[in-house]
Amino acid sequence: MAERRLRYGIYLGAIQRHKRQISFAALLDAERLRPKRPALRAIDLHRLLTPYVSIRFSEQMRAVVPLALMLIGFQALALRSSLLDAESVALGIFAVIVGLMFFMEGVKIGLMPFAENVGFQMPGKTHPTVLLAFSLLLGAAATFAEPALGALQAAASSISPERAPWLRQLLGPYSLWLVLAVAGGVGLAVSIGMLRTMFGWQLKTMVLLIMPLTLGLTVWCAQQPALASVIGLAWDCGAITTGPVTVPLVLAVGVGVAASTGRSDNPLSGFGIVTLASIFPILAVLSTAIYLTSQGSDAMRPLLSASVGGWYTETPFAEVLGALRAIVPLVLLLV
Repeated sequence: MAERRLRYGIYLGAIQRHKRQISFAALLDAERLRPKRPALRAIDLHRLLTPYVSIRFSEQMRAVVPLALMLIGFQALALRSSLLDAESVALGIFAVIVGLMFFMEGVKIGLMPFAENVGFQMPGKTHPTVLLAFSLLLGAAATFAEPALGALQAAASSISPERAPWLRQLLGPYSLWLVLAVAGGVGLAVSIGMLRTMFGWQLKTMVLLIMPLTLGLTVWCAQQPALASVIGLAWDCGAITTGPVTVPLVLAVGVGVAASTGRSDNPLSGFGIVTLASIFPILAVLSTAIYLTSQGSDAMRPLLSASVGGWYTETPFAEVLGALRAIVPLVLLLV
């Protein structure tokens, strides 16, 4: 075959007709080895999840099962009565264990690091007034999310309005007043606890100033026939605030503020806030009861009977909506 001479320009023109320009990044993406998504078998899921879940499930089971067995044994041995609807009771205990497992894991992984980060960054970026206002709102929001407060309100139906009228009023028509009093007390305690952490106040001095006032108000209420039945409720509200929501959040924020101010990096510094958060709600509830009783019988509200509502009042929709109303505002506040 005879050779044919071509100009170099014609050769380049012929080649460029079939050329396509691509970016170097696209070339690297094409050459990069992308690992395939692993396909997990059932045995793989078992090996991954079982150690993680079993530890947390056993923790809550050790906390719930002994209490349930003690109640069952007391009913069988002391009261000489059999357990009614055992299947529902067993299912409820299992639901409590699983619910506490997810709840505590969510608090440890989500809310506690969130709150500690907020407490660490706020003192250096915001005015102390903003920090105190945030502490007040955080304590109040954590109280609304406390599950024990709802359990206390559920006991209102077992209280006789004739024997303890104002106790029934606080747990019934004035239940919102009760919740706001407890929330305000916790919020005020968290704010004062933040001031203590920032300025290095002694916890002993604060307790010695607050406890005589609390005990004195309790003794005075015990001498009033209308207020005597409210004393137990007030002190129970002080114990409710040391629940699984308030304590981790308050401790986390307290540790973050202490580390940010440089006064103390000891995790025990946040426990003083928890102490205050269990005292101030007692004062708040007693003060609310004193104010209501001072209004006389005109402040009495009619007891509302349970009425049939819509789908949102039935299980499990009522529980889901209640959990959302409790947790979502708290998360939005931290955001």
